[in-house]
Amino acid sequence: MKKILLVWICFIYGLLFSCTQEIASDIFDRVERYMEIYPDSALLLLNRIQHPEKLSGKQRADYALLLTQARDKNYLDSLQSDSLIKLAVDYYRDGDDNVKAGKALFYYGKVAALQDKDTIAIQAYLAAQTKLEKTREYKLQAFVHEYLGRLNNDRGIYDTALDNFRKSVCYYQEAGDTLGVVYNYRNMARIYDIKQNRDSSFWYLNSGIVLLEGDSTAPVLPSLLQMLGIAERKRGNYSIAANHLLTAIRYERNPNSIKHYYFSLGDVYLRMEELDKARKCFKKGLDSKNAFTQSGACNYLYLLEKKKEKYAKALYYKEQSDSLLRIDQNERLRNAISTIQRRYEAGKLRMENKMLEQEKQKQLYFWISISSLLVISCVFLYFWIKKQYRRIYRERLKKHVEKASRVIKGNDQLIGQCFCRIEELQQEKILTKEMAEEQIAELRKRIQVLVIENKTIREESCAIGVYVLEQLRKKLLVIENMTSKEKSQVFEYMDLLFNKFASRLKMDYNLNENNLLLAVLVKLGFSSTELMFAFQSEMNSILKKKQRLKSKFCLGADDNLEAYLNSYSLHLST
Repeated sequence: MKKILLVWICFIYGLLFSCTQEIASDIFDRVERYMEIYPDSALLLLNRIQHPEKLSGKQRADYALLLTQARDKNYLDSLQSDSLIKLAVDYYRDGDDNVKAGKALFYYGKVAALQDKDTIAIQAYLAAQTKLEKTREYKLQAFVHEYLGRLNNDRGIYDTALDNFRKSVCYYQEAGDTLGVVYNYRNMARIYDIKQNRDSSFWYLNSGIVLLEGDSTAPVLPSLLQMLGIAERKRGNYSIAANHLLTAIRYERNPNSIKHYYFSLGDVYLRMEELDKARKCFKKGLDSKNAFTQSGACNYLYLLEKKKEKYAKALYYKEQSDSLLRIDQNERLRNAISTIQRRYEAGKLRMENKMLEQEKQKQLYFWISISSLLVISCVFLYFWIKKQYRRIYRERLKKHVEKASRVIKGNDQLIGQCFCRIEELQQEKILTKEMAEEQIAELRKRIQVLVIENKTIREESCAIGVYVLEQLRKKLLVIENMTSKEKSQVFEYMDLLFNKFASRLKMDYNLNENNLLLAVLVKLGFSSTELMFAFQSEMNSILKKKQRLKSKFCLGADDNLEAYLNSYSLHLST
């Protein structure tokens, strides 16, 4: 019963685990469909997974990859952890799924870059590039090269960055993503502007605008127009530059970017000697909440007042600009310190969680060890008690059998003496006939009492045989551990119950102890399972024992052994 219950519990647990795995797989499929179009819905679906720490293998890696991707799409950079995405990287790195391996490495690089780990980020991007180069994931490959270009650009490695951006453009063209091509054109234009190659910069800016085909909703268009306006200003084409900047201001939706566009436009007006228009443009930045933007506005107003030779106002704006710049620098420093402190706290928290997890594992192992030791001790104690019980039982049985044998032997001797005395009395002529008959009657009474006593003792011995059979049926005793006395008690019980069944069967078919015991147990209705335990054998071995016993009884393979033994006992009784 316990085994059946354990198997049932395992089956239920396996079924629940399988259902949980299927639910998680279904959610992952839906998340992948929503990721590009509805990233917020994808994140909500992932948050619906209960106990994600219980996931394992591929599902654990998929969960880590999809959650990192969803957080990136929803701009939740502060929630990113390299330990999460590293689960996916470690799982897919040596697998056959190059697409997921490349995607995991790409996001691992993004997370590392957010943490200012540029070297690790570049290594991750290069590894992702290797995984993806033989796949058709063109857009993902374009992302990898684009982000590599950004890192190289930040490090001042402009030629390598240009090469990265060109490869990204090629992959975006393969993927049919025009917007991605335009963004990389803008990146390349900026690098060429830094390198003083203004013709190339001008060409990429114009090419980007042409590709957009006048789509004013494209978020990259205002920045292209601003850069183009600055390029025209450097060429001395102030009217054209002003037109480009005014168009950029009209299309821009970001208020902070608009203020910087006004600064560029004000600089153009300043060069065109349209000072009132320039002042209006510069003052747009004074109401900004950003200290750096306010400092820039004050600096431009300083240049304006200086051009107008109003040095007092110019000095005022200069002091304001320097003061705001220091405030901005202090704010940046505080943010940097705060960021470092947050990272330290996050690292400390992760370390504490790791130590706590290790402590929990140690406690778990400790209690598992204690429980295992307790279970082993209980099992050992159970078998020891069982062994002691059998030993005590055998000793008592032995003493009882020896005592019964002595009593029966003494009674048999007395009975023999009584018979001898009866014969003597019958032969003696000295005594009178009456006296002889009286003594003979007394001796016969005594013989009857001794016979009854011997019968009672034998019946008690048979009761011991019943007890032995009960021990066999309850699986508390095996035939291998039975003593000869115990076996003889069983045979005596069968002889008493079925008119010399065991003795006649042994004499008629010359059976050894084990075959005779098998016949007795089959006769008493022991099942094959009970026989397996009694003989400590497999089912095939029990079937072979029965077949050999059939052959001794001259029975065929199709004959029923139980039926034959029942008919044999009936034949004896008749």
